Amino acid sequence: MKKALEGVSPLTKKFVRRQGEFAVRLHDLMERGGMSQRQLAEKLGKKESYVSRVLSGSANPTLKTMVEFEVALGQDIFSIPYKGKAVIYKVVVTQFEFPATSSLEGYTAKSARAGGGARAVLYHDYSIAG
Repeated sequence: MKKALEGVSPLTKKFVRRQGEFAVRLHDLMERGGMSQRQLAEKLGKKESYVSRVLSGSANPTLKTMVEFEVALGQDIFSIPYKGKAVIYKVVVTQFEFPATSSLEGYTAKSARAGGGARAVLYHDYSIAG
């Protein structure tokens, strides 16, 4: 067993540890909030089987999904310590209208989609202060 563990890459070891830590933190926050697995799945708009896989440490949620869990639970699950220059973060929301037949050529917003009607476009702007 020890020999087999020595062959596991540091990346894999850290990934498995973090995956487990994430699952344990979710369990803890759910318990504190009195939330069941089913309630969390409903709040997330995800299948209960997916939430179960995340809670067992067998799923590989994206960063976006992890933040969805944080929002659903109303608590931070993880933090990313940063002791460098201040990061200035702003979210800009632009609304525009275009007909369903119009071309989106020239639009650079990721969330712009044809189909007509109002669309809200969200983009993030990061800069370093100092």
